[in-house]
Formats: sequence, structure tokens, C-alpha cells
Amino acid sequence: MSKAAVVGAVVIIGIGVVGGGGYYYASNKAEQELTNAIQLAENSMPGSSIKYESHSVSPFSQSATLHKVIFKDGKGQEYTADTVIIGGVSADKVGDISVDKFHTAFEGGTIDIAHVDAKNIAVGAGAIVIENGKITQVFPSKVSFDLLNIQNFSAIGPDKTGITVGQYELKNYGLKQNSNQVLKQLELKASADGQEFLKLDQAQIDGLNVAEIAAQIEQKQSPKTLPGQPAKATLEGLSANLAGQTWSLAKFETENSVAASGDLKSSGVFSGFKIGTAHNIRLYPLAQIGYDQIDASGNISATYDKAKQQWAFTPFSLTIKDMGSLNADLKFNAPEDISTVNPQELLASYKLIALKVVLHDQGLFQKIFESAAKKQSQSSSDATANKTVTADQVKQQMIATIKEDAQNSTTTVEKQGDEAILDLINNPTKSLVIEVNPATPVTAMELMGKSQSDIFNALQLKVTTQDAK
Repeated sequence: MSKAAVVGAVVIIGIGVVGGGGYYYASNKAEQELTNAIQLAENSMPGSSIKYESHSVSPFSQSATLHKVIFKDGKGQEYTADTVIIGGVSADKVGDISVDKFHTAFEGGTIDIAHVDAKNIAVGAGAIVIENGKITQVFPSKVSFDLLNIQNFSAIGPDKTGITVGQYELKNYGLKQNSNQVLKQLELKASADGQEFLKLDQAQIDGLNVAEIAAQIEQKQSPKTLPGQPAKATLEGLSANLAGQTWSLAKFETENSVAASGDLKSSGVFSGFKIGTAHNIRLYPLAQIGYDQIDASGNISATYDKAKQQWAFTPFSLTIKDMGSLNADLKFNAPEDISTVNPQELLASYKLIALKVVLHDQGLFQKIFESAAKKQSQSSSDATANKTVTADQVKQQMIATIKEDAQNSTTTVEKQGDEAILDLINNPTKSLVIEVNPATPVTAMELMGKSQSDIFNALQLKVTTQDAK
């Protein structure tokens, strides 16, 4: 045998012995670490147990795979999974977790998840509080991860009520991170026949610090609005069935931002908001004049000037199909966070600066005339004459009534209002304009106890008409 061949054989044998021995050593160590980890978990949760049919470990990828896992908590509740894969475990990290076919049963109901992925999980200091070897508290806000992906989740009770979700995905979770979320195919079922109570095709929320909200809840605080968040949000295909009444929203989109100065800017657009009038006591008057459904769309833009503590909602627009449109400009002094407003603060602290509302008729007046004409025809005492009242006749009656009111009005605003309504009836293309411009910003509390005339004067209320734009 040549010297080269001998050297080659020695190298091959050496690799086999050292490499093989290293592998078996690492493998055995990984097996022991898995056993230790399971024991630690069971000891940290008194009365719990973790069992599985088979497993495999990989010392190189630092992962363990468990098959047919059964976990029982201290109260005897059982949770099962076909497969659990855990990788990249270290002192302060879990690394990655993957779970297939999770299942548990409770009081005749079930919770099932087809698949769960969690990537790059880091457990921050204080996230898990262990006292005397037992887990006493868990703070989710102090955990971070790159991805949580849940597919085909369902929680169904014995009466078929419950919730199903096609997919939920949360990216970039952590106290110093703005997360992105996606929710698809949500259904809430609230009847024994499994009928949907609420349904959502998709929602996406980008740029929201979810961990900060979790921290507020952990501190037993009501979640507060985070300035400029979420950066963007979209909701599509929302519908609900409440007491036999169905309402739906085709789409809603919002964008929010915060400047270096602290100024805020938000905008929102929605379309296809539909609600039936038949089973809604507040909308019943509309049902009586011929509206079976409200079909609305609109948008809003809000800005906050931090230095002035001033909010401006400009423009705000709302359009209801076959009824009319409303456009408004509103300015008032208020704190930055108006999400936690209470009635007392609203009355005493929020100061109205200016308000302008423009109303444009797109069929409402005609519906009113036609409905009144129908009622008058049906209630006619001269049944033999078969008297029919027309919409135009009702219109002329209303004009005469409003003219009389205008002549008897006791305030300038009342007279302006009557004259404006007359102008709208006679000129359907015009719009009604209501303006409030107090000399100085005013609170609702400052107006309490004043006469109607004094309130109108303090607000500098004016009612006019203008050509539609």
C-alpha cells in the first residue's frame, strides 16, 4: 500500500471515529436536554404532564420533533397535537415552534387549529415569573417574535355557536416594534342552526404596536389610542345579522401618521355600508316613507395641531343613496386623545371653534311628499269619491305651511331656516348651509341655562342656501 493510501485511510478512519463520536455525543446530549426541558416545564406547572408517542432530535439544527403529543394542565384539561417541532432553544430564546392539528375539548365544545407557526421567539426579562420553581405570572408584552401564523382556527360550543378563522398572521411583535396583522375569513356563529352572526372577509392592520396595547392591559388600564397608529388599515366584506336585521360594510380604509412636532393626521374612507330599516326602531321613520335600506358611503379627514390643541375634521362627507349628502367642516379645541372622552369633560372642556354643514337633497323631499300623499289618500273620508292626493299637492301644502311659519317666526334663525327650506323645495339643485362661528371658542357648559335666542347669538348661527357644487 502506498504512503498516500495509508494517509488517506487514516484520515477517513479519523473522520469516522471523531465525527461519529462527536455526533453521538451531541445527539445524546440533545436527548438529555429535551428530557430536562420537559421535566422543567412539568415542574413549573404543578400537576401538568407532557407525553408523546415518538420523537427525534437534531443536534445540528438544535431542533426536536414530537409526534402525537398530549399535554395535561394542572386541572386535568387535555391538549393534543399531531406534531410539535421546536428549534433553536437557548437561555433567552425559544427560537421557532411549529404545531400541526392542535385540539382540545371543553364542556361539549372543541377548539381546533390546523397549523401554527411562530418564528424567532425571544423571551425578555420578566416575561415569565417563576417562584419556587413554579410559573406564577406571564407577561406577553415582554415576549417578541418575527411571525405568528395561525391557520384554520375554530372554537365551537355544544350548541354550534362559536368562531372560525381561516388565517391570522402577526408579524414583528415586540414593545419597540410596530406590528402588521392580517385576519382572513372570520365567522362568528350565534345560533343553534350555525347561522353567521358576524362575517368578515379580510382585515389588515399595519404599523400598530400590539405589544404596547398588551402592556396596557397587563397594567389593568383601558387600551388607549397610540398616536399615528395604525399606519394603515383595511377592512373588507363585513356583515352582521342582529335580531333578524342584516347590515354590511363593503370596505373601509384608514391611514394615520404623526409628525415630529406631534401633529396628527388621519383619514378614512368607507363604501357600501348597508342596513335595513324594517327592524330598527331608530330608522323606522325612514321605512315609513319608503326606504327599505340605507346604502351609505363617505370619508373623513382629521388633523390635530398639538401646539394649539386643536382638532379639525375637514372634510367630512356622507352620502346616502337616493336620499342626500352631508358635508361638514368642524374645528374644536380638545386634548390629543379623544378616544377616552367622558360626558363631563366633553361639556366642560371641549371648545367649539367653527362648524359648517352642507346638506344636499337627492330624493328625500320627494319621498316625503309621496309618502304624505299616500297617507292622505288612504285616510280620505270621502271614500265614494275615491279621492287621490298627489305628491305635488302635498308639496304645495308644505310650502304654504312653511310660509306661514316664516311670517310668525320670532327669531332671525327660525326665519332663515324657513326661507332656506322653501328655497330648497322650489330649487332642488340647491344645498342647505348651516354655519356656526362663535366670536370665541365656546363649550356646551357655557351655553347651558341660556335662552334659545341667546344660544343662537352666542354661536352666531346662520342658515342659508347655496348652489350645489
